[in-house]
Amino acid sequence: MRREWFLSVGAVALAFLGTQHHNLMMFLFAVGLSNVGMSLMTKMPLVRDTMLLMSVVIAAVIAYQITRPRRPLAMRITGALSIVLTLGLAGWSLMQFGL
Repeated sequence: MRREWFLSVGAVALAFLGTQHHNLMMFLFAVGLSNVGMSLMTKMPLVRDTMLLMSVVIAAVIAYQITRPRRPLAMRITGALSIVLTLGLAGWSLMQFGL
C-alpha cells in the first residue's frame, strides 16, 4: 500500500475512534460490564469535554494538512471525510448529551 493511502486511512481511523467513546460506554453499560465507566462520564464531565475537544483539535489538524499544496488527492478526500464524520459525531454527541 502506498504511504499516502496508509496515512489517509490512518487519519480516518483515528478520527473515527476518537469520537466513539460514547458508543463504547453505552455498549459496556448495555452488557453490564462497566457501571464504573458510565458513572465516570456523569461524575467527571471534564473527561468527556476533553475527548470532544481533542476530536475537534484533530479535525483542525487534518484540515490544515489537507490544505497544504503537495497533498495527494486521496489524502485530501479521506481527510475531508474524516473531518465531516468527526464533526458530525461530535455535534450529535452535543445534541444528545449537552455540554
